[in-house]
Amino acid sequence: MLHRQKALLLILQQVGGAASSLQMMKWAFLLSHETLSQGGKTFYQFIPYRYGPYSFTLAQETDSLIRNGFLEKENSSWSLTSLGKELDINLPKTVVQDIQSITAKYGKLSGEELIDLIYNQYFWFTVNSDLRGRRKEKRPSAEKAIYTAGYEGKTVDEFLNLLLESGISCLIDVRYNPISRRYGFHKSTLGRLCNSLKIDYQHLPGLGIPGSERDNLSSDAQYTSLFEKYCCSLPSRKDDLIDVIDLLKSKPSVLVCMEADPAFCHRNVLAQHLTTLTGMSIQHLGAPK
Repeated sequence: MLHRQKALLLILQQVGGAASSLQMMKWAFLLSHETLSQGGKTFYQFIPYRYGPYSFTLAQETDSLIRNGFLEKENSSWSLTSLGKELDINLPKTVVQDIQSITAKYGKLSGEELIDLIYNQYFWFTVNSDLRGRRKEKRPSAEKAIYTAGYEGKTVDEFLNLLLESGISCLIDVRYNPISRRYGFHKSTLGRLCNSLKIDYQHLPGLGIPGSERDNLSSDAQYTSLFEKYCCSLPSRKDDLIDVIDLLKSKPSVLVCMEADPAFCHRNVLAQHLTTLTGMSIQHLGAPK
């Protein structure tokens, strides 16, 4: 069991074994934002959603806690099973202390009270709120440019929050084969999550590189050779180039692939080619510095 999943169970133990899913989401958010440990190194990240901060990863990972017999969910309520109540949870001392602090301070608040508290302190997380009149910050919209981003090392929540903060309204997936073992980055899941955040999802496999051509890349020379070959092939991908240019010109859009560093990703070669065709500037979002 992951440490962050153990943290969820400990929160429930601290508040008496049962809570609404809304309360759990908000307590986890407060743990990540109001404590020194932030819930641990790999704790959940959050995006602004219908009722404030939300984590798609947290929601998905509760399924494994249910399958393993620690947790029960009925409608919007969570409750510990006898196994979950009796579990001796081993976490770093700082995380345990911070969970105790958060539950002592906020554990008796209802879901509505937690929403009020967070909306009054964390304006960014109100930008997608369904609650009429409660949005305290406007969702940004970027100037049109050739944006690129890689999701390597990020949870889907962290990645989508980066796009929201950057004012992106269209994700252009330029992977040849958009599958991933990391939750949220398989084509169907990523498209669904983007849609829930009103980010348009478009997949253009014709601008990707087959995985077989990327196998066993280990040197700068091999990357250079691969990208030179890809660059030479781009003029022959006319229809796909027309499609991606139309998207880039119609709304703030980002070219997405896996690699964190654009220097090791074909999206940078594609972006360089597109800037010669459009005159638009290139901006790499979230790239290592």
